[in-house]
Amino acid sequence: MKLVHSLGLVVLLGIVSLPASAVTQSVTASSTDQFWYQNAGSFEIGRISLQYGTNRIVDIDTSVWLVDQGWGNQSPLENAVYVGLFNGGAQLVQIRVAGASHDGSTQTYDLAENADDYTQLNTALARLDWAAYPDMTVRFYTHAAGYPGWELHTRDASMVVTSVPEPGAYAMLLAGMGVLGWGGARRKRGSR
Repeated sequence: MKLVHSLGLVVLLGIVSLPASAVTQSVTASSTDQFWYQNAGSFEIGRISLQYGTNRIVDIDTSVWLVDQGWGNQSPLENAVYVGLFNGGAQLVQIRVAGASHDGSTQTYDLAENADDYTQLNTALARLDWAAYPDMTVRFYTHAAGYPGWELHTRDASMVVTSVPEPGAYAMLLAGMGVLGWGGARRKRGSR
């Protein structure tokens, strides 16, 4: 019996020391159309839910064709595409990944090449108490200015997020299942 308990402990310790595997998820959207007089403001393209206990986002890659097709001024800072880290409806981090001008263009973004954004995003993620903030998402969205004459149109938008769940979350889950199984086996032996 001691041998079985020892083997169980060795297996559990092996599981605890396993490195976490990266998880890659993606979203795409064919198009969005926003007009200053109709639907200015933020418009969600897509979202990715992070696994419970995610402690790091390794990379975010986006690609989007966009244009400010209105007759007003142009502002790539106000007519833009963003990625945000959200807890429920509360935004924790915002990163601008593309800005529109009157000349349509495909713009790409790579988090791995933007050290300040990488640090800001992962610092916010590392500070989270997952028990208090279980609904964490990475959202991909446009923001169109509401000034007369301004428009924002996007085509072929895609976002790929690679994140790493906390290895301890899996270990705790497996340990809990092991304890439940061990307790059930003891009860079963005790009832004989």
